[in-house]
Amino acid sequence: MTPPATTAPLTSQPRAVGEVPGQSGGPLAAVRRLRADPLTRLTQLRDEHGPIVRLSTWPVSAFLVSDPAVAADALVSGHRAYAKGAVVRGAGSRTNVTQPLTYLLGDGLLTSAGDVHRRQRRLIQPLFHKHRIAEYGEQFVCVTDDTAATWRDGQRLDLHAEMTEMTLGIVARTLFDVPLDDEVVTVVRDAVARNLPAARRAALPGFTRVEQRPGGGPARRRDSREALDRAVYEMIADRRATGATGSDLLSLLLDTQDADTGERMSDSQIRDEAMTLLLAGHETTANALAWTFHLLGEHRDVAARLHAEVDAVLGGRPPTFEDLPRLAYTNAVFSESMRLFPPVWAMGRHLVEDREVAGYLLPAGSTLVFSQWVIHRDERWWPDPTRFDPTRWLDADESGGTGQESTAGGPHAPGRPRFAYFPFGGGPRQCIGNSFAVAEGVLALATIARRWSFTAATGDPVVPEPLVTLRPKGGLPMIAHLRH
Repeated sequence: MTPPATTAPLTSQPRAVGEVPGQSGGPLAAVRRLRADPLTRLTQLRDEHGPIVRLSTWPVSAFLVSDPAVAADALVSGHRAYAKGAVVRGAGSRTNVTQPLTYLLGDGLLTSAGDVHRRQRRLIQPLFHKHRIAEYGEQFVCVTDDTAATWRDGQRLDLHAEMTEMTLGIVARTLFDVPLDDEVVTVVRDAVARNLPAARRAALPGFTRVEQRPGGGPARRRDSREALDRAVYEMIADRRATGATGSDLLSLLLDTQDADTGERMSDSQIRDEAMTLLLAGHETTANALAWTFHLLGEHRDVAARLHAEVDAVLGGRPPTFEDLPRLAYTNAVFSESMRLFPPVWAMGRHLVEDREVAGYLLPAGSTLVFSQWVIHRDERWWPDPTRFDPTRWLDADESGGTGQESTAGGPHAPGRPRFAYFPFGGGPRQCIGNSFAVAEGVLALATIARRWSFTAATGDPVVPEPLVTLRPKGGLPMIAHLRH
């Protein structure tokens, strides 16, 4: 049984950091065990030791924290005591920590910190107002329909590759207002494919030196990043020169200005934010949809109920943004999929001051790891946690008395702590495009489910690969079946 979690307010007599339970053996052995299979190992550590576990003491003191109350403190109520991009060591001494995606995304919302992050978020937030997302709904459906129109009944597909290409097409349309066959999309595709798998290693000692080596993988990654920069900067320069306007996100970024100062973003800031929006709206949504179809392929009863709702609500027509509230079960399927296979499977914060965490006094400079994979599968909050059960997210009348509220990937279900489910993070650093991503995912799911169902192409297990995001390792081979 899992040890009881700490959900009450922090104690008045915290224990010393040396008393935190943790992995046995030296730091190198601990790191090797984690890197070999982080999802299984982190879950085992939580099960063995409870809501806080020491992961390492070198090169930093790192702790796995699986208590939703501490996640709420780190992300919302006490967020100023935690940093994303820096570790404090000793009095007044700050050491920067490499964000794994900085070398690809630059200083965008996902990687920036402090005043830079607050200013950029304030500028960009209006771009994700509900009416803006509603405008993009038609493009979500159109690109999805175009993708599905290329499939044949009985065809074997790598559904992860299909979803990746589809969401890239959606981002190309909504971010740059270009078609999928545009040259800039080819450059984006190459840069993401070459750099994202290496991004997980960016925080490791010596990574920067390795990336500066001539030839081989580092040189190919540099070349792809430079090509991407040239393409994006050319688009920015062209739109500035022609005064072109539009409703795509790049045009809106160019037109955005600070309400107090009137200042606009520089070209480099626009580039960084565009790359951040591209990755957030491309890689993560593709993974979420791929895992959703994998689960539906394994649970035919759930797929049948999903198809019945889509048929009843849409009557054969394409979905619209206005249909989202009526697609309650479709929303629930997408939420439950992100619970079991969260696209972002873990996140870190660094203490900038000594702080009591789950009953222990941790020193400034400590790294805290919050794993959505671990917390989303905690039996205290999710009975039978590995079961795919979308009714967890429905109203009591629809779900047979579970007492859950219907959400669209949103905040939580009654009776559970707020951060028992947090696929998009939370607080001031919550994913700014969470509503965009949920609308995109649910509309794409409904669009595809109108005409298609899928079954596994092989009997081999589908293994999650925890890179920067959670992908199906080796792709997702499935057979497409035409419904109508």
